[in-house]
Amino acid sequence: MTLHSWAALFIFLGTIVLSASGKLKTATASLLGASLMVAGGLLPSEEAVKAIDHNTVGLLVGMMIVVGILSKSGLFQYLAVRAIKITGGRPMRIFWIISLLTAVLSAFLDNVTTVLLVTPVVMSLCELISMNPLPLLMMELFASNVGGTATLIGDPPNMIISSVAGFSFNDFIVVLAPWAIVTLCAATAYVGRYYKKELRSDPEAALRLREVDELKLIINRPLMIKSVVIMALVLAGFTLHRLFHIEASVVALTAAGLLLAVSLLDEGTIIHNEVEWPTIIYFISLFVMAGGLKATGVIEEASRLLTLLLAGSPLLMLLGTLWISGLACVFINNIAFTAIFVHIIESMAQAASIPPEALYWALALGACLGGNGSYFGAAANAVVADFAAKEGMEISFSAFSRIGMRVVFISLLISSAALLWIGRRLWL
Repeated sequence: MTLHSWAALFIFLGTIVLSASGKLKTATASLLGASLMVAGGLLPSEEAVKAIDHNTVGLLVGMMIVVGILSKSGLFQYLAVRAIKITGGRPMRIFWIISLLTAVLSAFLDNVTTVLLVTPVVMSLCELISMNPLPLLMMELFASNVGGTATLIGDPPNMIISSVAGFSFNDFIVVLAPWAIVTLCAATAYVGRYYKKELRSDPEAALRLREVDELKLIINRPLMIKSVVIMALVLAGFTLHRLFHIEASVVALTAAGLLLAVSLLDEGTIIHNEVEWPTIIYFISLFVMAGGLKATGVIEEASRLLTLLLAGSPLLMLLGTLWISGLACVFINNIAFTAIFVHIIESMAQAASIPPEALYWALALGACLGGNGSYFGAAANAVVADFAAKEGMEISFSAFSRIGMRVVFISLLISSAALLWIGRRLWL
């Protein structure tokens, strides 16, 4: 590799270290890394602009606005309490309901938004029925990452992969959703058994649950109706966007504009508060750094080495991509990993003269599910850990990883079976 290649690699790895160590916020570290690449001449400024995936950024901004407005109606809190009341206060049933509810929400909302909505409900519920919240919080995290695997909009890595590979919303539903359901059931069963002793509540919990009036949680019914209608149109748009040759980002941004117009809420407040601007800056910076790594030959060299390592057979390359990405995303944020590795897959497929579609699916499964392994894997993990700490309940790194790594291995084993089916369909 050239001097420029080593410089670009050093900047990228330095960004990850600064972010993972907590010395700098993720957005700050990534913005600094991207700026250094451009200012240092590793990537021309005009190429830096071209490297930004505007489809992914637009999709993120649009969905953040839509979900932010919808959350102000109280609908999500109503759904959570209503679902929990069905359990009659039985701890194991509550555990499964929280897992299923989180996974479904996470399939259509981003993971951070999902856990921010569900976590306060879980904490309040556990206080009401005298139950240890730790098993529910951990399962909530795992379910958010598994549920996000199922759809294009469920997890940011899928958005990145979709934009590069050209996969549609329907492609994710058909190919990954069934396996996400299997993985969710297996993970929930295992984690429920792991925390079996902690899953206990006050025998009078059912009586107290019946006294909760979930209808009072809907604080703005007109807004809820408008939001649900537009959300339904969004999902229809995602389903049909390829038919009409419209990018998913156009669907999301159009819905955001409509909802801002009909909600009668202050647009400045919504755009300022509901769009997670540090996340947007993080994405843009990652795309620029990925452009720098590509321009300096780092991605080409990484592709060459991985192709040599996995060149034994297409099946080895497929499973290697899954396990490398899954285990790497235990320690590296899955968004950062995907933004780089998605280009490596493109080069690997060209070098091995095979269609890349199955490799993209392997990356999607590995990146999304590997995020369950530690705090570093996905942004939602740190959000819930911070929330629990504020409530006086520390979730240590070792305690998280002890159960998280087992969930990752279960998930990757199931994903290996999934890839055998996917690969056989596509090119094996």
